[in-house]
Amino acid sequence: MNDMRPISQEQGAAEAEREPLEVWSIVTSLTAGGAEILVSNLSGALVARGITNRVVALCDAATLGNTIEMEANLAEQITRGGGEFVSLGLSRKRGPLEGAAALRKMLAQRVPDVIHCHTARAVAMVALSGFRGSVVLTHHNTRLSFPGYLFRVFDLIVDRYVAISPELEAIYRKRTKRPITLIPNAAAREFVTGSPRSAAHVPCRILSVGAISDQKNYGLVLETAAALRDNYPSLVPPKFSIAGGGQGLEEFRKRSQDMGLFVDVEFLGERSDVRDLMSASDILLNSSTYEGLPIAIIEAMGMALPIIATDVAGNRDLVTDGENGLLAPLHDPQGIAAAIGRVIADPALYQSLSLGAVERSGQFSIDRSADRHLDLYRTADR
Repeated sequence: MNDMRPISQEQGAAEAEREPLEVWSIVTSLTAGGAEILVSNLSGALVARGITNRVVALCDAATLGNTIEMEANLAEQITRGGGEFVSLGLSRKRGPLEGAAALRKMLAQRVPDVIHCHTARAVAMVALSGFRGSVVLTHHNTRLSFPGYLFRVFDLIVDRYVAISPELEAIYRKRTKRPITLIPNAAAREFVTGSPRSAAHVPCRILSVGAISDQKNYGLVLETAAALRDNYPSLVPPKFSIAGGGQGLEEFRKRSQDMGLFVDVEFLGERSDVRDLMSASDILLNSSTYEGLPIAIIEAMGMALPIIATDVAGNRDLVTDGENGLLAPLHDPQGIAAAIGRVIADPALYQSLSLGAVERSGQFSIDRSADRHLDLYRTADR
C-alpha cells in the first residue's frame, strides 16, 4: 500500500492533545549524507505529529569541508517545517569533552525528553553532559565506524537502537541487549511520480548520487563507462552524471579526462536539486562497496528510475534483481556495463523495472517513518 500521504489535520490535532514531547536529533553536520537528509526530511513530519523537534549539528558544515549552501538549504527546510536547527560549533576533532561541554550549556536552557543520536560519536557527549532523559541511537551503515566492543559501553547509555535495514538489525542483535526497532530510511514526499517510464532516452542518462568517498566507489563508474565505450561500439554512449562533493572531486575529474571520458562522465559536485536531476535521468547507478539503506535509491524508485547497483549490503535490501533493478557483482565494471546495456536495449525490461521501482517505493514513505519514530519516542520516554 502506498503510504505517501501527509498526516491529516485530525491526526495532527490528536497528537497535539497528547502530552508534549521534545526530541533533539544529533547529526555530525548538515550535509548531503543519508543520515542528515533523513533527519531533515523527518523534522517537519514529526512537528506535524506534535513533537517539538530540534536538529543539533556537532559542527558547522565548513569545518568538515562541506558546503555552506547545502547546510543553509537543509536548515531552511527544517525551520520551514516548524523545527529548529542549531550547531554546537565544535572543532574538526569533535572530541567528547568538547561536545559534552557545548551540550551541557544547551541543556542548561532547555531539556528534551529524548535525544536521538544519528552518529555514535555523540553518545559519549550525551553521557558526559549529564543528560538523564531517554537516548536513542541510529547507526547509518552496515560497516561500523567504531570497534564493536563499544556497544557494551553504549548499552550503559542508550535505551533503544534504531536499525534502518534488516542487515543493520542483525548486526545490533549480535552486539547489544537493548531493544531494537526496525525503521527503514525514507524519501521526502517530493520524490514521487505518477507513472512508470516507458524507455530510456538516447543517449541514456545515468545518475549517481552521493559524496565522493571510498565507500561510493566512483572509480567503478569510470571503469563502467570505459567498458561500455570499448565493448559496445553499436551502443550510443550513455551520459553519466555524478552528484556529490568531497575532497577527491578534482582528482576524479582529472582521472576522467585522462581516461578520455570527459564527454561521457560529468562530476556535478554537491547538488541541492537532486529531484530535478532524477527527473531528467533514465537510470540510477549505485556503485558503492557497502551501504546502510541508501536514500538515493529510495528517492530514485519514487521517481520511477530503474536501479542498477552493486550487490552489497544495503543495496540488496532495496533492489530485487529483475523486479525494480539489476544487481551486479562488486568491482565488476564489465558486469555493470552489461546490465546497463540490457536495460537500454530492451524497452519492455526498462518499463518493467520502472514499474517495479514505483511499487517498491511505497514502502519507504516519510510519513510511515515519522509514525514509527513517534511510537518509538513515546515508548522510550515512559
